Order: sequence, then C-alpha cells, then structure tokens
Amino acid sequence: MKGNWCWRESISLEFFSALSNETDQEALLALQNLITSPNNFLANNWTKTTSFCSWFGVTCSLKRPRVVALALPNLQLQGTISPSLANLSFLREPNLKNNLFHGGIPYGLGHLPRLRVIDIQNNQLKGNIPTSVFQHRRVQKISLAFNEFSGEMWKGPRYVPELKILSLRNNSLKGIIPPSVGNATKLMNFGLTGNRISGNLPNKFGNMSQLAFLSLIDNQLTGSIPAALFNISSLVGMSVSLNSLSGPLLLDEGNIVSNLETYSSNSRSYFNISSLKYIGFNLNNLSGRIPTTTGFHLPNLISLVLGGNQLEGEIPLFITNASNLKILDLAGNFLTGTIPTNLGNLHELQRLLLHSNQLTNEPTEHELRLFNSLVDCRMLRYLQVGSNPLNGVLPNSIGNVSSTIEILYIGDTHLNGLIPQRFLGKFVGVEDHIEGQVYATMDKKMYEHTIVHCSKDIEEVEWDFLDFGEKNLVASGYVDLICMLRIEADSTGGLDLSNFDLALA
Repeated sequence: MKGNWCWRESISLEFFSALSNETDQEALLALQNLITSPNNFLANNWTKTTSFCSWFGVTCSLKRPRVVALALPNLQLQGTISPSLANLSFLREPNLKNNLFHGGIPYGLGHLPRLRVIDIQNNQLKGNIPTSVFQHRRVQKISLAFNEFSGEMWKGPRYVPELKILSLRNNSLKGIIPPSVGNATKLMNFGLTGNRISGNLPNKFGNMSQLAFLSLIDNQLTGSIPAALFNISSLVGMSVSLNSLSGPLLLDEGNIVSNLETYSSNSRSYFNISSLKYIGFNLNNLSGRIPTTTGFHLPNLISLVLGGNQLEGEIPLFITNASNLKILDLAGNFLTGTIPTNLGNLHELQRLLLHSNQLTNEPTEHELRLFNSLVDCRMLRYLQVGSNPLNGVLPNSIGNVSSTIEILYIGDTHLNGLIPQRFLGKFVGVEDHIEGQVYATMDKKMYEHTIVHCSKDIEEVEWDFLDFGEKNLVASGYVDLICMLRIEADSTGGLDLSNFDLALA
C-alpha cells in the first residue's frame, strides 16, 4: 500500500513538473510572438525543437527546468511586452533594457513571487508604472529610466522593503515624491532626474539610512531640503540642481558625515568634509554668502559649481587650498571683492569661470595680478572673468598663460593694455569658412611673428568667438590680425575681448 502511494506521488510530481515546463515554454513563445528582432534571429533560435533552457538569453534553474532569468538587452528588439511574462513564476531577473519596446509594463510582473530585479530602462514604454511593482516584498532593483512613463508615483503606505536601487530618471512622471518612499530603508540609489516631480522633499528621506546616491536634477521641486537628510552616514552623492528649491546657502552648518563625495543642491552645503569631491548647486535660487573662514579643509575637492544663483559676498580664500580642484564655477552671481591672487596654487585647475559678477581688481594694484598667478595653472582650458568691473591693466604675463587655453573671455571688464602676439598664437588651426571658401588662416609656426593670411575686407568679416568689440585696431599696425575675428564653432578655441581698451604688442 505504501509503495502504491509513493508511485502515485512520483507520477503526480512528474505530471506537474511537465506542466510547469510547458507553461514556461508557452510564456516565452508568447513573448517572442510579439517581438520583431533583426534578421528574425530570436524566432529562429526560440523553437520547440530545442529545450527552452538552451534558448538565447534564457537561464534556467540548476535544480529544475524553470526560467529564472531572461537577458535580452541591446538587441534592437521591437514590439510589446507580453502579459505572459507574468507566467514565469520562477523568474528573478527580466533584463530587456536598451531596446525599442513600446506599450506598457504588464501588471502581473509585479506579482512574480521570486522577482529580484526589473531592468527595462531605455525603451519607449508609456503609461503608468504598475503599483504592483512598488508593493513587491523582495525586489531589490527597479530600473525604468529613459522611457516615456507618465502619471504619478505610487502613494501607498508600503514601499518595497528590500529595494536598493530605484532609477526612474528621464521619464515624464509628475506629482510629488510620496513620503512612503522613506520606508524603503535599504534604498542605496534613488534617481528621479529629468521628470516633472513637484512639491517638497519628504522629511522621511532621513529614514533611508543606507542611501548613497540621490539624484533629483531638473524637476519642479520647491521648499527646502530636510535637515535629517544630512545625517545619513552612507551618503556619497546628492544632486538636486535645476529645481526651485530655495533658502540661504548655509555652507558651515549641519552634521553631514565624511563619506559624502558629491553634494549638489540649492539649500545647504557642508564643505568641511575631507572626502568631499563634487559640489554642484548651479542654476537655482541660492542666496547668502559662501563662508570666508579659512578653517575648511578640502584636499579631495575636484569640482565646485555654484554658478547661476544669487550668491553674495567675496570669493573665500580657502578655495585655493583645494589642491585637487579642476573646476571652479562661480559665474552669474552677485559676488564682490577681489579675485584671489593665489589661484595659481590650483595646479590641476582646468576651468575657471568667474564671469558675470561684480568682482574688482585690488584697489592698490595697477595690473591685474590674477594672470601672474595663473601662469602656474598649466592645465587651464577655460578662463572666463569677463563682465566684471576689473578696471586694471592687462599684464605681460598673459602671454605666458598655459598653451592649453581654449576659451578666454575677458570682455566687458574695462581693462586696458597690450596683447602679446605670442598669446594670440596659442589659438591654433583658425580658419574662416564662409560659403565654402577659406578667407583667413593663421600660421602658428612662429610665436613671435604670427602670420595671418587675409583675403577679405575688414568690414565684411563677421565677429564670433574672437571678439575685439567695436575698437579701432587699424592704428595698431596689425590690421591683418582682424582676419581672425570670425572663428567657426568647430575651431579649437575662442577669444572674447569686447569692451577692452587694447593694442596689439
């Protein structure tokens, strides 16, 4: 009797196993029927003549012939995602990223009990994201970035408790960030950049004790940043630029921890962090002053970008102690005072953008000593200090500024002085293409005697990047250099000297 029971149980298990195997196969074939692939390679590979566990992109369990992973990325697949995908009850990781799928996400996908990863980024999917996706108890990664999803984020009380990565950037999501997101206490990477999210940042963000990266750039967020967010010991990068967050720039407050490498916002920043690498608060409504205390120590800071705000006060001297700084952008604010004359300490500096402020020259100095210091910045590529009332004399040392200079903007500064020919010789490969003809070329073979070949009347030359303004340079004796006044966008460099009282040396 016992033997008969064991025999019947064995037959039953084999029957249900075969039925489950057939379910997986039929689910995959239903998916394939809605997909068009280049040269029909998927239809030719997924055939009933071979085991579905050997089909391209399919991974089965080692214990039983059940599909546990489906990897079909970067294949130019077109079509819709079949609801049959939800019948793969052992599926853990569907990866359909970087294809051309349209339509929506099957609602049943969020009900797969063993689901761990959903990666369908960079397709053409539309509609609402199924709420079942955000209710799953075991999913660790949801990546739906670079699609066309609309609607609002789910506002339910529970958010995927095991979720570590939530990437929804570059869609058309709207509404607010639901406070329940803060219940995803294991979340490490949260990306909503490039949507239409509005409202305030939830105070419950502070509950995400393992958060490392927070990216909310280019939305419609308002209000201030919750103070609790800066007590997260795991925070490495934060970027909320291009929003409407407001408040003073309180750079010397808070208790943010030393793990922070990137901080980008428009409410607070905490600079006294030895591991801090990237700070980007640009294009917001920041106000207040950058602290001038010299106690800050930023040995690892690489980029400080505060341009396009409403900051006031002076440029703090502690910035010149950031020996690894490559990008310094304070342009487009209301900064006053003088430009630090020891910026030459920043030997790694590649971009210095201080234009469009109210910066002045040292009252007791005749020459603009900034250029004397910048001679030591041998990697400098962009130098823009124009649209400031500098009111000084351009020193001869400008001719010794790095040969790597690509863009120089010192227009609208009320400077005067001489421009060494050897400096103009740094701008190489200049050609003027108008209606398919080359009208002016510059030969950079000799620094001291830059040779310019010109075959066009001065009055007809269009002025672009190399702009001397409306000054009369004829008296200087270097009329031929005006041939350089037009530079195409694909040239290697530009020079703006408009509103600059000068002669050519």
